[in-house]
Amino acid sequence: MKLIHSLIFLVSISWVHSTTKFVLLGSLGDLAKKYLWAALEENLWNTDLDVKIYGASRHSSSEGQILLNEILEKLPKRSLPLDGLEEKLSTAFRKLSDGDKIITDSKDMANVLFQKLNVAGENIQDGVSGLLKKLNQSPQEIKEDVSQLFEFVSGVGKKVLGSGQKALQNFLPEFKAVVDDFAKKSPKSSDELMKTIKVLLQHSQSRFSESKDAAVALLESLVKTGSSFQSRVSYLQLKTDTNYAEFCKDLTDEQMIFYLSIPPSAYISVTEMISRHCQKNSVKIRIAYEKPFGYGLESAETLFSSLHHFVGNENIFLIDHYLGKSITQQIPLIRKSNKEIESLLNKENVHSIYVRLLEEVDCEGRAGYYDKSGVFRDMLQNHATELLALITADVDGPDFTAAKLKLLQSLSKPNQHQVVAAQYHSYQEHVGSRSSTPTFAAVMFLSGLSRWENVPIIMMSGKSQKSDQKDVEVNFKSGGRLHVNFKPPEINYNGRSLLPEGFTSDKNPYITSLKNVIKGDKTLLPDMNTVLASWSVWDHVINLPKNLLLHPDHRNMAVSRHGKFLIAGYTENPMEQEHVKFFNKAFMVSDHEEHLYEHVAHDVVRVIKEKLEDSDKDVHIAVSGGGTILGVYKYLVAHSAKNSVPWEKVHIWQVDERCDIKHANARDLKKFLLEDIPNISESNVHFMPISETGCGDISKYQEEFTSVNPERKFNYVILGLGNDGHTASLFPTSKLISETEDFKHVEVDTSISPQRLTVNFDLINRSDWVSILVTGSGKRDIIRDIREGKKFPVSNVVNDQLTWFIDEILL
Repeated sequence: MKLIHSLIFLVSISWVHSTTKFVLLGSLGDLAKKYLWAALEENLWNTDLDVKIYGASRHSSSEGQILLNEILEKLPKRSLPLDGLEEKLSTAFRKLSDGDKIITDSKDMANVLFQKLNVAGENIQDGVSGLLKKLNQSPQEIKEDVSQLFEFVSGVGKKVLGSGQKALQNFLPEFKAVVDDFAKKSPKSSDELMKTIKVLLQHSQSRFSESKDAAVALLESLVKTGSSFQSRVSYLQLKTDTNYAEFCKDLTDEQMIFYLSIPPSAYISVTEMISRHCQKNSVKIRIAYEKPFGYGLESAETLFSSLHHFVGNENIFLIDHYLGKSITQQIPLIRKSNKEIESLLNKENVHSIYVRLLEEVDCEGRAGYYDKSGVFRDMLQNHATELLALITADVDGPDFTAAKLKLLQSLSKPNQHQVVAAQYHSYQEHVGSRSSTPTFAAVMFLSGLSRWENVPIIMMSGKSQKSDQKDVEVNFKSGGRLHVNFKPPEINYNGRSLLPEGFTSDKNPYITSLKNVIKGDKTLLPDMNTVLASWSVWDHVINLPKNLLLHPDHRNMAVSRHGKFLIAGYTENPMEQEHVKFFNKAFMVSDHEEHLYEHVAHDVVRVIKEKLEDSDKDVHIAVSGGGTILGVYKYLVAHSAKNSVPWEKVHIWQVDERCDIKHANARDLKKFLLEDIPNISESNVHFMPISETGCGDISKYQEEFTSVNPERKFNYVILGLGNDGHTASLFPTSKLISETEDFKHVEVDTSISPQRLTVNFDLINRSDWVSILVTGSGKRDIIRDIREGKKFPVSNVVNDQLTWFIDEILL
């Protein structure tokens, strides 16, 4: 028989002044894992109070009770990781197993355990004495007696630890070896063996006795809690309006807490029924919702608007279990209490910030769910962003939630070259179809807050990595670091722990979050406004065009930052011969888009070095505008970090410019090249003249070019290609195609705005090297037409050293 797909547990607890009822809605597996056993662990459902638990789903009452009974039979056999077990069981119990887990069975099993443990404690001395007396008897009889004790202790260990044989071997590691050895020896050796076994048994008796009282108390507690919890579980149907009306009809002066761990698509309908039937008179309602909160900004806004309409913002509690982790909750506390650390968290001292949530596990078995969300929605938009806010938002102000909102609203909107997206190799097999869903991503942000100005913030997450790495790392310009690690939990500054004395590792984060809901404390819970601010940023990232890379299973993606760019697996290798072909009577390099940027950048650096080896004259490079050139910029920055490129001998010129300051190509040139390559002299970067009113006097640019570069030619030109076949700002309708001036103001169609400044074909064609970089799926038609011999403005580029760099998906 199948398990219940949707289960609701209701716990009614009578408090001193009123009654609080908890309703936990969600799948059985989730609830059992997150809450039921954790509730026992935390003693959340205090057995001294009036507790009643109902299981409810869409099944009829009779069906539901049968299914619920099945579930209850299974639940007690799960491992119960008791917090503080080591203290309760002292040294002896820690030697009984490798871990800190103990199996709690049903009431009867626990009682049997309790009784056997008492028997073992009371009779072990008699057993030892009896055994020692028999040591002078025949070897076979002694073996049987020793084996009997072995089996008894092993049986107790099996019930307590679920691993009797291993437990006994840990408890008495030498005991079994001695017994086995004894069976091989003659009776003459019994005196010597008697002394050995006597020492062993006395030692083991001492250890067992030390832990007996703690073990008995523990088992008494488990029997009491377990039996109370189980005996008060029954089933009811909760499916329709009528069900909810019946369930809530007798509510008066009570507090109702509904905890929803159900598909987000059901949040609104369930909330509406709760509001209609349960929110009345003096009944107080609180509803907690687990992530995800929407699928994007628009759906999140719709969700929150509906929830607010039904129950009001003050009654909505959002749950992100990462914020329930004990190590996470220490972050703002340590920042507040440690003024030394807090004084370092600013742009003057911080070099970079990393938030990493990398997992060794892949998506096999859950790829159907994962494929709808991907890494951005699964981990980055929520967990990673919340962690970033905890480490960077102002903790000294009166409202930490408002401070987190301010921080998130200040985050920049990354461009496609500040995002690395990848998919592990076997993902297509796991999802069962072709998919472009990224399973790994790294994204770089900047904050508009003065405190964090120009500090790169990198967030990354991924499945099927080499190993788990879940941490927050703040790197200081001094070389030190502040490190928050989740496995094992630790916060340290330059290796010095900042955690308070007596800090214990994670309690169940879901129970911690539930306690916050009970208290009505939203301080460390997500806020609707911060969630919307996060979606605003991540919607932009999700919708960016991406070059989806592949990486081997269970291998880390190599991501490096160079200036304001992120690069995956950067190498200095030149273009491989297998990529070099011919296109339109010129050389062509076809490759993955990301690799093309690297090829062009490498080509530029090659020409710079070759020219300077042949002559001491300055080198002149011309770059076009648009988004494509940013990919080349990032690899030029990377080359500058790894190689001694003599940028002081290089002049950068513009191929074209928009006569609109807000959308000028010069903005990207300054921000992503000039600022990130420190040895480029600003006087060596030449910007076409524009102003707030439009195009400037292009003749001035011509004069500057002739003065700085008497040969009046570029050594290398990087061009792009438009969907209509234009390059630079030379459009199909342009009147400049036949003219010979180096630079001109282009009177473009009124449909093209703003107006442009551009080089002409004559200057392009007398350059030493020319590259035309073509990326983007929208260029398929123009590449096909050029291949078929059709003529476009770009056809006027005729140069012996022309190379087309074309995205392989276009061919």
